[in-house]
Amino acid sequence: MNLFPYQTVRESQDLLIKDIQTTINNQQILLANAPTGLGKTASALSVTLNHALNSNKTIFFLTNRHTQHQIAIETLKEIKSKHNINIPCIDLIGKKWMCNQEIAGLFGTDFTEYCKHVVEKNECEHYNNVKNKNNLTVEAKLLLKQLQQLGPLHNEELIKLCREKKMCSYEMAFALAKKTKVLIGDYNYLFNPFIQSTIFNKLDLEMENIVAIIDEGHNLPRRVTEMLSNNLSSFMLKNALMECKKFGYKGLILWLQEINTILNNLAQFKQEKEKIVTKDQFLDQIKKITDYDQLIDELEQAADEVRKKQRKSYLGGIATFLQVWKNDSQGFIRYISERKTKYGPLTMLTYACLDPSIVTKEVFSQVDSGIIMSGTLNPTFMYKDILGIKNGIEKDYPSPFPLENKISIIIPETTTKFTARNEQMYEEIADRCSKLAGLIPGNVAFFFPSYYLRDQVCLFIKTEKKLFWEKSEMSKEEKEIFINSFKEENESGGVLLGIAGANFAEGIDLPGDLLKGVVIVGLPLAKPNLITKQIIQYFEDKFQKGWDYGYTFPAMNKCLQSAGRCIRSGEDKGAIIYLDVRFTWPNYYACLPKEGLIVSKNYAELLEEFFN
Repeated sequence: MNLFPYQTVRESQDLLIKDIQTTINNQQILLANAPTGLGKTASALSVTLNHALNSNKTIFFLTNRHTQHQIAIETLKEIKSKHNINIPCIDLIGKKWMCNQEIAGLFGTDFTEYCKHVVEKNECEHYNNVKNKNNLTVEAKLLLKQLQQLGPLHNEELIKLCREKKMCSYEMAFALAKKTKVLIGDYNYLFNPFIQSTIFNKLDLEMENIVAIIDEGHNLPRRVTEMLSNNLSSFMLKNALMECKKFGYKGLILWLQEINTILNNLAQFKQEKEKIVTKDQFLDQIKKITDYDQLIDELEQAADEVRKKQRKSYLGGIATFLQVWKNDSQGFIRYISERKTKYGPLTMLTYACLDPSIVTKEVFSQVDSGIIMSGTLNPTFMYKDILGIKNGIEKDYPSPFPLENKISIIIPETTTKFTARNEQMYEEIADRCSKLAGLIPGNVAFFFPSYYLRDQVCLFIKTEKKLFWEKSEMSKEEKEIFINSFKEENESGGVLLGIAGANFAEGIDLPGDLLKGVVIVGLPLAKPNLITKQIIQYFEDKFQKGWDYGYTFPAMNKCLQSAGRCIRSGEDKGAIIYLDVRFTWPNYYACLPKEGLIVSKNYAELLEEFFN
C-alpha cells in the first residue's frame, strides 16, 4: 500500500521514494544527499511506515532539531488523515524537558539523580498519579486510551495534556510507546549506549527490528563523538571543593586539592596552551594519593547526598570523568589545554573521541535497514566511511526548485586566509560586503569563519540597513527574539552578521522574502590546533584521506549549510555569494553545487540583472 500523504510527488522525489523502497527490501542503509524542498520526511516516513505496519518493525525517526519533530508529526497526521489508518506514534524529548516539576538549572546526571530520588521517596505527585508499584493507575490507563485515540501527538501537546491531569508526561510517553510503530526522538536513543539500553529494555525492542531514519545526518558524526567525550576542568574542581566545604566532606577536600595540583602540574606548557597526556600520566598520579576506584565510589556517594540537599553536584561530574578516563584509547585522544574565559584562565583535561564508528558501525550493521538523509550529506562516501557503514547505498538528488530562482556567484577578489589577514584586507572584504548589502534587496545574511574575524571586518561595513550581530552565547529565547527582529526588517532590509556553523547558519527557516541573499565570507576551516591535527592524522592513517575528512569537507559542509538558509521553497528567489578566492581552488570548488554557479568579478551587474 502506498502511504504517501500528498496529492502529487515532486520532481526527483519519486527517485528518492524508489531508492528508499529498494533499501528497505534489501535491508541496506541509504545515504541520501537530498536538497531542501525534495520532501525527505514524507518520502522516508510513508515508505518505512508501510513496511513497519506489515511486519514486526519499529521506526526510529531521529533528529537533533526540535523543529523537525513537528514536521515529522504533521507528516504522520497527514498520512493518518488521507489513508484513514491508526499510527501508533510517540514523540520523545529528554526527560528533563518533559518534566512538570520545578527543575530549572538541572542538567544531565543532576536531573537524573534528583528525579530518581523524589520518585523513590514517593515525593513526586506527577509520577504517583501515573504509577502505583510499577503498574499504571486507573486514571493513567484512562488517559492512555484517550492519547491512543488522538493519534500522532507532538511532545508539547502530550506535555500539556499531562500537566492538566498532574501526570508525569515522560512516564505516559513510555506507556504510549509500548505499542508504537514510530518513535521520534534524538540521536541519543540509538547511539548513546546507556540511553539505547534503557529505551530498548523499557519497550522490549531488538536492534534487528529497528528501521532507522537519521534526519540532518551530517550532524551525526559530531554528535556521537561529543557524546563519547568527557572532560575535567579547574572550574569543576573549584565548585566541587565548595560543595565539600559546605556539606562537611573533609576527607574529599584533600583529594580534590591533590587532583587540582595534578592538573596544574600536567598543564606546564611551552608555547601552545595544549598538549597530549597519556592515560597513565594522570592515572598513576591519582594512585599515589589514594585508591582510584575507591575515590570514584566516595565521590559518587557524596554527590548523591549533595543532590538530595541542593539537587545539583559537581562531585558527580568528577566521578564520571574518572570512570571514563579508564576506558580504551583506540579512537580517542587525551590532552590538556588552557583557555581564557571571562572568569579567568580555565584548565581542562579532555578524553576526546575521534571516531564515531566506535558506536555507529555496530548500530548500522544490526538494524533492519536505515536512511541517513540531509541537504548537505556531501560527499556521501565520507559519511559512509567515518560512520563505518558496510551495506550502504550512496545517492545524490537534484534540487526540485527552478534554477532561474537562484543565482550563485564566487567572487575571487579577497580572502580570509590567515597569512593574508591585515587591516587593509579587512577593509577590502568590508567594502565588498557593503556593496553586496546594497545590491541585494531586503534581508541579507553574512556568515564569517569566526566571531573575531567578523568583528575585525564589520568595523568597516557601511550600509543603511540595520545590523544584527550574532552573539556567541545566546539562550533559546534570545535566539527567537533576534531572528524575529531580523524577519521584521524584510521590507527595509536588515543585515545578519553571523558565524558559519553557529546559531543561525543551520536549523532556521527564512522562506519567501524573509531572506534574499546569503554571503559566505571566507572558508570556515577548523583552527589548526591539537585536536584538528589529531583528527587529520587519524583519518589519514585509517582512510588515507586525512585532510579531506578532517579539514576540507567539514569546512565546506558549513558553507553549504549557511547557503541553504536562502532558498527554502519553490517560490523563493535569492542570491548565494561565496566571497573568497579560495572557492575557485580545485579542492574547494569540487565541493560546491555546480547548478548555475558563476565565477565572476562582475557581480554588481549580475545581481542587478537578477533582482530586476
